[in-house]
This record gives sequence, structure tokens and C-alpha cells, in this order.
Amino acid sequence: MIHPLNNRSFEAMESRALQPPPRTASAFADLFGSATTPATRTATRPADSVADPTRTLPGSQPVLGKPDVQGFLTTFYAQRAAETSTPGGAMSASTPFQAPAAAPTIWSPDDPYGPDQIFQQAISNQCANAFASLTGTDPATITAQLPGIPTTQAQQQFDSWLAQSNAQRLASGQPIDTGAYWSDPGPVTLNGVTYTSQQLGYCGPGQSSGPEPIFISIADQVGPDTYTVGGYQGTVKGIQPGRYYTLQQLEQAGLPSGQADTRFYPGSWTQSA
Repeated sequence: MIHPLNNRSFEAMESRALQPPPRTASAFADLFGSATTPATRTATRPADSVADPTRTLPGSQPVLGKPDVQGFLTTFYAQRAAETSTPGGAMSASTPFQAPAAAPTIWSPDDPYGPDQIFQQAISNQCANAFASLTGTDPATITAQLPGIPTTQAQQQFDSWLAQSNAQRLASGQPIDTGAYWSDPGPVTLNGVTYTSQQLGYCGPGQSSGPEPIFISIADQVGPDTYTVGGYQGTVKGIQPGRYYTLQQLEQAGLPSGQADTRFYPGSWTQSA
């Protein structure tokens, strides 16, 4: 099924995305806010130095069909509407997400990107199309064609990077990146410890394993050992900045419970008819 993105979706997307040309980025930020700067390309870097990583790929891998992007967007805006009085600003589920035919194709089938990028590009295009309709800008200059499904080699490279990165997070006591894999990454052994694909976040081809953890940076510090949490009221104490935390961990650190869930939910793949 498709899991919704919510109030922090654009912020989380921004952390994964390369920015568009400078001539358009500031204009988008002025209109929609910095958290909605359109993300027209995502670069997934290999995990940083990994000691003793070994990975065993399963035998057969399923093939995903065409994703139901419109169904994802419908769920996305329904989720936002339940949590805020301004769920989409200038956008809604009916805002066009396709780029004009003249818009560039910036995604190569050989690029190692994940399933989530298709949904992220759709929302980026919605930002661009809404901006174009308000300003008269040619949408072909600020949108991009939706990514297709990359080659098997590119899929395996992305899955390997995500699995190794999540192994590092687990080894350091941090919650994993819950973005979707293309297929089962297999187990990863790091420093003599083997993590199963399920521990690494795999729960089916193209399926997110849940909400993304929340990153707390040194920039969130507002007092001695006190940090704010983006999207939430209140502060936390006794945590280490520069790390990821689950919402439950942050509540245990002092964040008032019972608030609306503003975490980023990566999109999960469902096939269109």
C-alpha cells in the first residue's frame, strides 16, 4: 500500500535532493517556503567507510510494475489535510504532477536511486507547476520527467548502499533509514555482526518500512543540553546531536507526547491499473 508523506515530507525530501539551478531555487523558496524548494534530483551516496561489509544477494528478485503516483498523491494530501489547516498551500492532489513534454529527462536508467524518488519527483513537479501557473514561468524549465525503473545493476547498487548505511546506523545504536528497497538486499555483516535484511528495513519490494527517524543537529540547540525538534512543540534533553532518533526516544527525552505525527513517511509502491 501507499504510506503517506506528511508535514515534514518536503524537509526530508530536501535532505535527499540535489537542488535545481540557482535561477529557480530562490523563486520557489520565496513562494512556497524553503521546505518546499523543488527537488529535481536525488543523489544517494555510498555509505561512508564500512569495515568488513559482506552482502549476500537472494536468488530471485521480483519485478515492480508501474507505480500508482496519483494514488500516492491522494493519500499524501489527505494526510496533510488531517494535520494542518493549510495542507498543500498552492497545491492539492489534483495539481498536475507530470512534466511537459519539453521538460528534460534528468534520470538515467543507470543512476542508482530508490523507489521513493519517483514520488518525490512528482511532488517536486507539483511545486513547479503551481509556481508556473501563478507566475507565468514556462513549466518545462523547472520540471523534470518522472524517473523510470533503473537497471538491475543500478537497483542493486542503491539497495547495497542503503543496506550498508543502515548496518552502520544499527551498529552505532541509531534507527534506520526507512526508505524503500527495490528488492531484498540480503544480510550485511559489519565488524563481525550480521544484520538480516529485515533488520536493515526490507519489508517487500518498493515498500517503506515506516516513518523516518528524526535527525537532531547542533543547530537545534537552544540551551545547555536542550534541543528543539522540528515540527513539534517542546524540547528534549540528554541526547547527542548529529544523530537520528525515533519519536518514542524523543518523547522519553522530554518531548511532550500526544502531538500530531509530523514525521516523514516515504512512499510505498503500489501498482497502477
